[in-house]
Amino acid sequence: MLAWHPSRVRAEAPPAYVPGDDPFPEEADFEPLQPSQVDRAQQAMSQSVNDAARWFDAFFGDERFVAEEAYSQIRLTPSAFFEEGEAPEYKFRVNAKVKVPRMSKKLRLVIADTSEDEETVLARETFPEARQSDSDATAIGLQYFLKTKNKLNTSVSAGVKIGSGHVVDFFLGPRLRKTWDFDIWQIRFTQRVRWYTDIGWESRTRFDFERLFRDDLFFRATTDLRWRKEDYNDEGFRLEAGPTLTQRLRRKAAIDYQWINVFNTKPNVRLDETTLRVRYRQRIWRKWLFYEINPQVAFRNDDDFRNTPGIEFRLEASFGGLEDLRKNKRQNSLRDQAGD
Repeated sequence: MLAWHPSRVRAEAPPAYVPGDDPFPEEADFEPLQPSQVDRAQQAMSQSVNDAARWFDAFFGDERFVAEEAYSQIRLTPSAFFEEGEAPEYKFRVNAKVKVPRMSKKLRLVIADTSEDEETVLARETFPEARQSDSDATAIGLQYFLKTKNKLNTSVSAGVKIGSGHVVDFFLGPRLRKTWDFDIWQIRFTQRVRWYTDIGWESRTRFDFERLFRDDLFFRATTDLRWRKEDYNDEGFRLEAGPTLTQRLRRKAAIDYQWINVFNTKPNVRLDETTLRVRYRQRIWRKWLFYEINPQVAFRNDDDFRNTPGIEFRLEASFGGLEDLRKNKRQNSLRDQAGD
């Protein structure tokens, strides 16, 4: 295995410029014509971080993977959540992304339980408020992919949200994700803007700082900022931040260690919730069947930060996503190299 240390790499010093000389050469002129061993090592490490992020996000069915995967996928997810002092909550979610027959390869029909889209990727699985909001609503729409590269993914979505009482609301907006490599780190920027007929404009901005410690240990620090026109006068901006350490235990199992903090900026900047959570996920019986056991301890401002234990049990049948990713991994890699 190739080992190297980024701090040992030194760029070639440019020659001193003397008045009267030819114009100072561009920085690119000092780059070698052919990739060196150090260049190849840097590219390999950057690709390893990206591949690890995709593997873990695909395994856990994370929004970062699901929102960008241009393949058909259907997920059926029954779950039960128990928390001290609250009644048990049972849910059955159906989420699907399906290729539209005889239409562009970049167009997908999306059917989603909006309770998974109501809060950010950090809080949606943790806090009861995220689960209870619009819990009966279903979103049906079309997603069109403009770019599907490793370092850049853009799409536009439009559709309807059907809530309780058959109330129909419309939504429309773009999503952009861009990544940059910095030695052993990868920075992921995601921006989504949407307009809803019921709540107006909404903007979500997320930064992920990712790195691979070992082949089986992946770290991610996330900052997620939400602005929603309907809530801004009362809550201001909603900021969620926290680190996640993901460990692959074996090919069929992985575990997330999460620390999640939620802030609001009005009437003053305050910490509303903080939660420590462990998420264990394992594949069982078939490649498309998973179960999860997710214990947590939450501390909430409106409960004087009293420790509130909870646990979730979840079963998920996933069709299409992981298998399509495995079959097309090499094809996508060659396409991205040709496009760079």
